[in-house]
Amino acid sequence: AYGGSMQFVAITLLTTAFDPLSAFFLSLMVNARHLFFSLALLPKYRGLGRLRYFLIYTLSDENFSLSSTVEPPEDTDPTLFYFAMSLLTWLYWVAFSMLGGLIGGLITFDITGIDFALTALFVVLFIEQVIKRENRPAGFMGLACSVAGLAVFGADSMVSHGAHAHRTSAGEEKAMRLNFIQSLIIVCMVALATQITRWTPFLVFSGGRKLPKVVEDLGRLLPPAMMGLLVVYSLRNTDPFTGSHGLPEAIAVAVTAGLHLWKRSTLLSILVGTAVYMLLVQLVFV
Repeated sequence: AYGGSMQFVAITLLTTAFDPLSAFFLSLMVNARHLFFSLALLPKYRGLGRLRYFLIYTLSDENFSLSSTVEPPEDTDPTLFYFAMSLLTWLYWVAFSMLGGLIGGLITFDITGIDFALTALFVVLFIEQVIKRENRPAGFMGLACSVAGLAVFGADSMVSHGAHAHRTSAGEEKAMRLNFIQSLIIVCMVALATQITRWTPFLVFSGGRKLPKVVEDLGRLLPPAMMGLLVVYSLRNTDPFTGSHGLPEAIAVAVTAGLHLWKRSTLLSILVGTAVYMLLVQLVFV
């Protein structure tokens, strides 16, 4: 299973003292947002047959963003459409994670700022959500609540307070290398916790049970709200009071949003927005 931010936290878990129980509960906290993703997609994934099991298994930030925003063409089977989309994003993640680990050290040019591509993706998909008038209140409410939560609790708490605490305590210990069996156990605990957050809503409301109205309402309101959250989440480490004061991020977000409202081309908006951000952080705000 791939879990986004948890993959980065797992690096700490694999280089400190062997503690599988801590890894399990930390993964639950970091990926708790997947519970809301599953709730939002319950109505959409119902009736998709056995292939929906793969869709649940691969339900990440990226897959949620696409599944909750993009509708299959009229002449396309929805099951195959969502399956192909989930399969491709999963393959991209696994393949490029492996490729980065194998040849990342051979890259000689400066790629500082390329991580803005994920922010650009969330900005584009947020716009696609709030273009629909009925989605705007939930979308901007999600955006506002996420900004308020970031201001009150800080960037580390958007991942989880436990993750920050674990990193702090781990820094006080001498880094150690786990053996293969210990590393495998940690990876399995992380994967198990991640899958629990994705499967729980689908198991609770399995079969032909009628969804409660509140769940149907959540399925309608959560996608735009969660997209607002993901935009703020991807920018959580931007500090407006120090360094460049968040100007590169603000400019790149404005370029991405403006270009997408103009051209409505997802790939073009992400590429140009990311290129602008890389130029700003490498040549202007240095």
